[in-house]
Amino acid sequence: MRVFALIVAGLAILGGQQAAAQQFPSQPVRIVVPFPPGGGTDILVRLIQDKYSAKLGQPIVVDNRPGASGNIGAAAVAKSKPDGYTLIVQATIVGIYPSVFPNLGYDPLTDLAYVGGVAESPAVVVTNPNSKYKTIADLVAEAKARPKQVNFASAGVGSPQHLATERLGKLNKVEFTHVPYKGSATAITDLMSGVLDFGTLSLSSVLPLIQEGKLRALAVANETRAKVLPDVPTLKESGLGDVSGTVRFFVAAPAGTPDAVVQKLSDDLQAVVKEPDIQDGFLKRGYEITLASPKEVLAMVREQKELWQELVGELNLKFN
Repeated sequence: MRVFALIVAGLAILGGQQAAAQQFPSQPVRIVVPFPPGGGTDILVRLIQDKYSAKLGQPIVVDNRPGASGNIGAAAVAKSKPDGYTLIVQATIVGIYPSVFPNLGYDPLTDLAYVGGVAESPAVVVTNPNSKYKTIADLVAEAKARPKQVNFASAGVGSPQHLATERLGKLNKVEFTHVPYKGSATAITDLMSGVLDFGTLSLSSVLPLIQEGKLRALAVANETRAKVLPDVPTLKESGLGDVSGTVRFFVAAPAGTPDAVVQKLSDDLQAVVKEPDIQDGFLKRGYEITLASPKEVLAMVREQKELWQELVGELNLKFN
């Protein structure tokens, strides 16, 4: 009798979830971008906004909430009502955040329900076009000659670009000075004005400026060259170490969001990302497609923790 009751209860829950999915969404969906407008993450969301909205049958509202390397927005989403109407686009680097942010306010492994992977963008080392640095080797040589005096920008403390540059310095026995920004847009402004020596930023946020000659690309921090920058070598090809600062983006909802709703969001997201014009638009803006299921995204987040844990410990990186 008890087994029968449990079966009935399970079927009732499943039926309730299916009903929720059939009724979802019945109001606008908000996607939080935890960085300022104009940066790589913001560009990515706006590329899929209209088609994802059409697929869901409801308007999508983009809500920029920058700060703390994306953690202000992420914490807000993690604490939101788990009904599928509040989502976030963030990067898998959040896996290392519990180790480096003492007051994170959420746990990326337990407080988010992953919807799916969207795209990835390699990190690229860029300078002002009038800079004396013509190659990445020039930059490293300068840092050896002037320890801690060569500064670099990233989109935030603990970002993949920040950690990749720290690894680059460690492998080549040089120390750069990190200048963190709340996003890539403001960092780019200072790079173009010559305030900074160089920046390590996502390709998606700087590709048009590289193509227009407003920034000079020295190297790609990725396993392979970027398709849209075939003449720019990787750090490994430049003899400076196997370093990757690739950003892999995902969509997530608060933990506790009904499985059927998460699946609906995931199915529609994957369908949109597979469309040829979306893929073409991604590529032209420095992205490559990373289709991934909720479980695969969770595995990527865990992988990032394993990838950076040792470096974070060696450098004793702790952020406020």
